[in-house]
Amino acid sequence: MKNYLFLITLVFLFFACASKNPRIVGSSTNPTEKSSDYNSVEDIKEYSENKKYGLSGKFPVKVGDMKVENQRKYLASLAGPNGEELEFHRRGSCCGYKSENAIFGTALVDVYEVKYNGLKEPVLVYISFYDSEKLYIPFGFTKRKL
Repeated sequence: MKNYLFLITLVFLFFACASKNPRIVGSSTNPTEKSSDYNSVEDIKEYSENKKYGLSGKFPVKVGDMKVENQRKYLASLAGPNGEELEFHRRGSCCGYKSENAIFGTALVDVYEVKYNGLKEPVLVYISFYDSEKLYIPFGFTKRKL
């Protein structure tokens, strides 16, 4: 019975996230964390040429290793456009995509709300830990200086 309910939930999430404005499913009561709470990922040096990289569920950052900590380390590697420290929290999940590393072949993307001093509205950053690829700095961010 649990597997049946899980499958129904997964199918619902997949179709709910397929729209132009993906519905974020999950809890928005996760604690707010700061970049300084984590070590950064050292090998992120280049800016993405895709202006939607990490800023859209269709182009998530893929940090791999099935570890939530990798998502936070990635965010801790970034700063605002003038080096501002980031604050972030996980809003939920959305945007299923095909992945051999996910249960039933569909991976969900975690959505983080990111803020920094001077930012008028939070930015949503989309990250998957199911798959890995070269990491880039998204449009509007810079590399955190240590």
